[in-house]
Amino acid sequence: MIMAITENMQQHAEGGTPRLIHGDKNVSAVIASGEIFVADPQVDAVNLARAYARAVHENSCGQCVPCRIGSGIIAELLEKIGEGKGEPGYLDQIGEIARTMADASHCDIGKSSPLAILALLERYREDFTRARSTKDTGPDSHSDPYSYASFVTAPCIEACPMHLDIPKYIEEIKHGRFKESLEVITGRLPLPGTVGRVCFRPCESACQKGRADEPMQIKHLKRFVADAALTGVKESAAAAVDIPQKSKVAIIGAGPAGLTCAHFLARQGYKVTIYEILPAPGGMAAVGIPDYRLPSAILAGEIEEIKKLGVEILYNKCLGIDFTIDQLEALGFKAIFIAMGCHCHRRLGIEGESSGYYGYVPGILFLRHINLGQYDDVPKGKKIVVVGGGNVALDCVRSSFRVGFDEAHLIYRRSRAEMPADDVEIKDAEDEGVHFHYLIAPKRILGENGKVTGIECYRMELGQPDASGRRKPIVIPDSEFVIEADVIIAAIGQEGEISCLCNLPGVNIDERGIIQVDKNLMSSRRGIFAGGDCVSGPDTLIGACAHGRLVGLKIARYLAENIIEPFTEEQNDALLQQLKSLSFSEHRSMPAGLARVAVKHEPVSERKRDFREVDKGFSAEEAIAEANRCHRCYRVVTYAYRQ
Repeated sequence: MIMAITENMQQHAEGGTPRLIHGDKNVSAVIASGEIFVADPQVDAVNLARAYARAVHENSCGQCVPCRIGSGIIAELLEKIGEGKGEPGYLDQIGEIARTMADASHCDIGKSSPLAILALLERYREDFTRARSTKDTGPDSHSDPYSYASFVTAPCIEACPMHLDIPKYIEEIKHGRFKESLEVITGRLPLPGTVGRVCFRPCESACQKGRADEPMQIKHLKRFVADAALTGVKESAAAAVDIPQKSKVAIIGAGPAGLTCAHFLARQGYKVTIYEILPAPGGMAAVGIPDYRLPSAILAGEIEEIKKLGVEILYNKCLGIDFTIDQLEALGFKAIFIAMGCHCHRRLGIEGESSGYYGYVPGILFLRHINLGQYDDVPKGKKIVVVGGGNVALDCVRSSFRVGFDEAHLIYRRSRAEMPADDVEIKDAEDEGVHFHYLIAPKRILGENGKVTGIECYRMELGQPDASGRRKPIVIPDSEFVIEADVIIAAIGQEGEISCLCNLPGVNIDERGIIQVDKNLMSSRRGIFAGGDCVSGPDTLIGACAHGRLVGLKIARYLAENIIEPFTEEQNDALLQQLKSLSFSEHRSMPAGLARVAVKHEPVSERKRDFREVDKGFSAEEAIAEANRCHRCYRVVTYAYRQ
């Protein structure tokens, strides 16, 4: 394994690809779990092993003897070898202990880290043998030209945009420490109940458990501890904050990105004011997600906790009309975070769309009217057709039953396999009686006497993959047909409000309406940061939260130290991404284990006509049972770099 990776690296180097970097450091070697990456043949394998073994022992949880004791013995023996005090049998002893650890340890640190030690011993045995009788030039020695650093990650942590310590908070649940579990989450994410309901679960896609049976239900475990806090005595988050007020910071947008940023700034003592265009906070989470998925009381409660930190939210404030960037700076705001979401719909671009028919409405406007209780503005009818294949389209078509429609159809131009919507949402919609029409695209909206009467469609077939990687839909000639309907909903995508973004002098914006930022999420105008949908385009709620947290920390550092540079965790993540590009893989076999705990749902017959929450969540017993399935797939990463 080590030879293959080394050769892989050399091929990239010969092809002109830069060597691995961590911040401003050139990385010479990396060791992680069962794999080793060597860029500089001069790296001392013994010292690399010593640094790695020390980090493994420091991060061993101590819940099983083989890992805790075994890692300590290996670290001690490697130290003696590196000091030139090793005995002839030490290498065999290390190998034997490493194999025992890999076989008998309970968690992945104990199972995977010995494999890297064994690989080093096999590849560099002569180096280890020679080190037994030479003077110490260990990882802390002045004579070693390399320095060593370590960090801990896991596949689920890497996949999570927030990089939540998922194994840690699951471990707390396993032992019934629900409050401690929530503290792990809220240390990085102030909206756990919200995200625990609507996250798209990239962590579960990366869960190694899924390779053996089924992935952990991480989202539902997060929701459980957030909900558990609501049933007990909840200490206000504001009680933990007693810091003299620092500089003023303005945030434009009270969506997930803006709220998360405000949370982290307020907890560090900054006076935060949010300017929100809508009459209520929460952004698309509040007006774009139906209550049956995200009860408004859950989001409102979490926003209230943020407001208790001293965050002020001003409503019905539109950039360029009610205030400008220059005016905010004149009011004494030392930094500004633009966190505007994508609240504008993407047009279908078909005949009849601009005819002003009653019954034609963009999906995000349809959902906004429902979520704000503006039912008089929701078009009425018996039969509805939704165009689109994402979660907004699914939210619209499922909500239609709940506002009185008898028949709901969804048309999508590709097949079910290409639909970007969450599989769970698709299955729930099927259960509720939504009619799905795949490989269908709209041609024109039909109307009569100013009202929608239906939609003319093409039948499609799939061709070669397009830029998205999905097969391109192609119109089948002479395949037109009509679906009669009272209401047509367009839900094929969202985009930012260009007219608002034009009111940002000195801030570079591309032709798509995306704000251009540097690696620290600062715009071309100093002191003006941006994140969330206005930087990434329409993205996920958890992705917006991740931007918000990062910007909050960067603004605090910018105002306190006038420093703008990547944090260590960003550099760690960048290093891992580089390793992935060089085929640095850690997939290992994993035994099947406990069965996944089923999540209970409200019966279709009872939920279809109202907005009660569909998922009932876990009980304490179910959460603990699900948590016990986790293998704690932590991995220690150690890298060497020149001083």
